[in-house]
Amino acid sequence: MDVKDYCKAMLAEVTAWKEKLEAMKKAADSYHSAQKERMLPLIGQLEQEVMTAQARVDQLENECPSDWSPMKNELDELFGTIGSSVDRAWMDLEGGNVGG
Repeated sequence: MDVKDYCKAMLAEVTAWKEKLEAMKKAADSYHSAQKERMLPLIGQLEQEVMTAQARVDQLENECPSDWSPMKNELDELFGTIGSSVDRAWMDLEGGNVGG
């Protein structure tokens, strides 16, 4: 896989996370204020992590280094962590288990 294809795949994942975060915000809006207050900081933190991931992918795509394996390894680890966090938060939100 070349760097451009990798970046395209990673940006598609970022887009999916953003869609999931928007859905999480809408779901949180339906909660009572105490539950909502506990969930919104988590969503905000996840949004920051997603923005960081997108910035790193953009940087890789723009710089397009000949040896991009160190950056790929860093991104793979970052994406694994963020993906797990987003999925866990989504499951908690859907299950009504909002940090209680």
